Amino acid sequence: MIHNSFFKPTALYREFMILDLIEKDKNITQREISLEIGVVVSMVNNYLVEYQRKGYINRIYLSTKTVEYFVTEKGNQRKKLLNIEYLNESLKVYNSAKKNIVDFLNQIIQSGFKKVILYGAGEVAEILLQTILLDNEIDIEVLGVIDDDVKKTNKMLVTSKIIQFNDIETVQHDGILISSFADKDLIISKLSKNKYDKEKILNFFEFK
Repeated sequence: MIHNSFFKPTALYREFMILDLIEKDKNITQREISLEIGVVVSMVNNYLVEYQRKGYINRIYLSTKTVEYFVTEKGNQRKKLLNIEYLNESLKVYNSAKKNIVDFLNQIIQSGFKKVILYGAGEVAEILLQTILLDNEIDIEVLGVIDDDVKKTNKMLVTSKIIQFNDIETVQHDGILISSFADKDLIISKLSKNKYDKEKILNFFEFK
């Protein structure tokens, strides 16, 4: 089970989660399920009663306190359907987010920035690099990724090498694209102190 703090689980996703949890562990308790899906135990019991009524699960009582749960064939079919629907909705979110990134990259290309250096070797840089790699129509070249963490120097992030700040002068580029939200102000300040042309500083998080 993948935990995602960004999305709030819906009733349908909780249904999928419960069926998935039971399929993986027939001895799972209602309390354990409640912790996994983020609802009170009494609500879990209500879900289980409903799923049993619909024929998705069966229960075997080994004692008054010990219960084994089994997902039925009908329950497995239901789980597969829910999985497809979840993937479909997730794909819509992904496509929307990707469009925003592609629009941003095309905007900076149109402004004359085709050879750039990213600053910040984190998740944002990785997503930008993956987007560029998978979309052949994006005419932009990332010449390297700067990061102030020396432990990352010379390592690869997707297809780009992580370099040090001082390497800027050795790379012919059109601009620096800030790819760190947490450190963006510090990065701008550092570039300014080193007299880097502010017109060549691109900030992903200022894109509208």
